[in-house]
Amino acid sequence: MCWTVVTLLSAAFPFTLAQHRVICPTETTQAEEGDDVTLRFDLDPRVNLLDYTLDVTRTDLDEVVHVYRSGKDLTDPQMERYRNRTTLIHEDLSRGIITLQISSVQLKDSGLYQCFVPELRAGCTTALNVVKKVQHNKTKTDDVMTSTSPPNPDAETVNVGAVVGGVLGAVVLIIIIIIVLVKRGTIRVWRSSEEEGTGTRDGSKLTSNGVIDHPSSRKPLMKHHHSVNIELTRDCI
Repeated sequence: MCWTVVTLLSAAFPFTLAQHRVICPTETTQAEEGDDVTLRFDLDPRVNLLDYTLDVTRTDLDEVVHVYRSGKDLTDPQMERYRNRTTLIHEDLSRGIITLQISSVQLKDSGLYQCFVPELRAGCTTALNVVKKVQHNKTKTDDVMTSTSPPNPDAETVNVGAVVGGVLGAVVLIIIIIIVLVKRGTIRVWRSSEEEGTGTRDGSKLTSNGVIDHPSSRKPLMKHHHSVNIELTRDCI
């Protein structure tokens, strides 16, 4: 009676009661359309799997993805869409690692993938999700258009105008500075002339009566007083 119960449980839960177990990725494998995807399954405890049978199937479609028997990969049982697109890494089998590569995944490759080792009655299931690459391609296209776009003529015109405007502004500023300096010099000359009594270049001055007083027409003051003294003396005699 007891052996009957054990047999029934073994048939119902082959993965749980087996001495070995296959460890799958706990998280869903994410990929973009056109990418190459690697699904890895680890056997615990590890044994050399080169002489074992390995089956990778789509449990949601009940179809065969990859089959390995007697040291060879078999293509006949494969689902048509996976032919020439799956690669089993034989070097990893000797270390108890099952590595299956799927090239150029498509949206229809999304689903549940089960890896099963019949002799060990061990297996597990993992999920693959493939998304569109439209947005990614659009971003790349925008970047290429931005980097390869020809120079904008309007931008060059604006740059030239800015340079010309800057040069003209500098010239105008220099002219204004020169004018201010000249004006300051003129005001100083006018003030000095006014203080001296509206003098002229030859040293003459314009008196309040409008008569030009030239230095050459001036007589020494001492001589004039001397002559006056002489005349007074003569009158007295």
